[in-house]
Amino acid sequence: MGLGVLGQARGQWSAYFPRICLGAGAFGLVAASAVYGELVHGYGLLRKEDPDFTPFGRARIVLSFVAALLLFGALKPVSRRPGADISDHNQAMGAIGAAVVFLLAVAAAVHFIPTSLNDYVREMQPLGMATEALLIAAMVGLTMAAWWGRTVTGPRLLGLFPPPYVLGGMAAAVFFILMEEMSWGQHWLGWSTPELFSRNVQNETNIHNFYTYQFEAVYYTSAIFCFVVLPWCWPRGASGFFAQVEPYLPPRVFALLALPIASLMYEAWNIVPYQVWYFLGLMIGIDIVRRLQSPELRRAAIALALVYAVTKLIFLFGGSEMVDGYELSEVREFYIALLFMIHGWMLAQRFRQHP
Repeated sequence: MGLGVLGQARGQWSAYFPRICLGAGAFGLVAASAVYGELVHGYGLLRKEDPDFTPFGRARIVLSFVAALLLFGALKPVSRRPGADISDHNQAMGAIGAAVVFLLAVAAAVHFIPTSLNDYVREMQPLGMATEALLIAAMVGLTMAAWWGRTVTGPRLLGLFPPPYVLGGMAAAVFFILMEEMSWGQHWLGWSTPELFSRNVQNETNIHNFYTYQFEAVYYTSAIFCFVVLPWCWPRGASGFFAQVEPYLPPRVFALLALPIASLMYEAWNIVPYQVWYFLGLMIGIDIVRRLQSPELRRAAIALALVYAVTKLIFLFGGSEMVDGYELSEVREFYIALLFMIHGWMLAQRFRQHP
């Protein structure tokens, strides 16, 4: 019996070893690109400026594409048909259509009204207030999911945390993001910034603007990983830890809806990990497309992949006309808040209907 268990462990290791190597290769390429850029060209890892299309900048883009390809191979689902579980035709068409319309709308704004876009994304302007409203709605949905999940007898996360604790933790995380977005009420009530926050980059009562670029990197990367990568690669129907996490994940089609958050950037394009996320998002979209069974869904998803690629060119080559360059980052934060809201209410519906 012991030999059987040992043989099974060896079999699992041999199955995962190539994936580990691919992941390590992707990390090595990103690290080498970042370190070389810092030491030779003075490019910091999180340096923001106009997109670099010099020979070195183009070489970095190629390396980022290769790193994304390696990461794609490391994370690619074992199932031969990971898109086959997208059975709700209307839901899939809605997700694809929403992503296409949003990308086209933002690209049109960047192309036709690049300077006016800045007036809508500043603090206390329409997009910023809409972002806060969506985060509130997301928090309400997650809180309701936690309430309905109190009677669920499913697996505990890590064997310790029942659904209400996990969902409550997710609601608390969204609450923290909301408060940071509102500077803990300063934007609405207008108090003077306390002395404790005197070194805040924007002189606001929040934590993230002490380390703005670092916080953004963690926030954007986490959003892309949770809303694009995990819905695509998570082994559905598996046991153990995979089964413990699956109830809290969006459906696979959610990856198509969330694709814009891997693309909405201009001044942050030179940051190598963001380039990797962009190319990985494109590969994930194509992988889901080629596994869909419905011809209509396949055509719609192909249109999304094309729009995803073309609008990126508009962002990169037309973004210089924007006033500050960070406008797309604000639009991305709005879209992340929208995804939080949709996911929160999907979880509320899921746990309400749980037997």
